[in-house]
Amino acid sequence: MREPEKIIQSTMEELSGCFDDDTEKNVKELVECGESGVALEVLCSQLVEFDVAIPFRVKEQLAAAAELMGMEIEELQDLRIL
Repeated sequence: MREPEKIIQSTMEELSGCFDDDTEKNVKELVECGESGVALEVLCSQLVEFDVAIPFRVKEQLAAAAELMGMEIEELQDLRIL
């Protein structure tokens, strides 16, 4: 497993229980299917939509995963920090 996938999975473990819908399951399935970029986009958009506050280091990890995959994710700027 590549580094971005590990980052996304560890983030999902840390944020377990923060979502009232199927976000957690969907993100995990996307990573398992090799769709890490889509998984990261879904995760970030759902964090913003549900107004979930996350530790700053988690935001940094998500930004690092995006950078490793060569992605620019607008929602990263809108994440609420604890």
